[in-house]
Amino acid sequence: MIRQTMLAGLLLCAPCAGALAQGSFDFDRIPGVPDEPTVQVDLNAALLGFAAGAARVNDPATADMLEGIEGIRVRVYETLRDPAAVASFVEGASRELEREGWQRVVYAQEDDEKVRVYVRMDGEEMRGMTIMVLDAEDAVFVNVAGRIDPEQLGRIAGAMGMGDIIGDITGAQRYFGPVQRSRDY
Repeated sequence: MIRQTMLAGLLLCAPCAGALAQGSFDFDRIPGVPDEPTVQVDLNAALLGFAAGAARVNDPATADMLEGIEGIRVRVYETLRDPAAVASFVEGASRELEREGWQRVVYAQEDDEKVRVYVRMDGEEMRGMTIMVLDAEDAVFVNVAGRIDPEQLGRIAGAMGMGDIIGDITGAQRYFGPVQRSRDY
């Protein structure tokens, strides 16, 4: 399950040219992970603007979505030095996000597996998303800063076969409040 969720998170970011952006805490100071991530993506507004321009010819929906994104950061660690320290970071980061007004939309936990998805809302507009996925061996951290259009995100996710997952994240909260799950998502 966790590997599928990690892959889904990475695939979700692929149309965005890779990964996640700035945010309220620093993914580069995660305890218990190797010194270097297996995958690292750091895209600022200028690089995302370039990607949007390049995508416009063949994929206008992706280009439109990228135009509102200010930054994307992704960190993938395939081997953890201290899984307990990483789990503690995920719990602490979750509390910090909630204190800063981020809304938890996905909470999944089973044994050593944890999935946390938070969004920052500005009225009806999504202005950021943070995804943290952890199991006993692997961890994925994604942070996207900027305006995220749920319709564009849904179209791209649907084309990638992930429409149900993204629909739950972006739609369920609008109608039912934060989604909380205690088992696999």
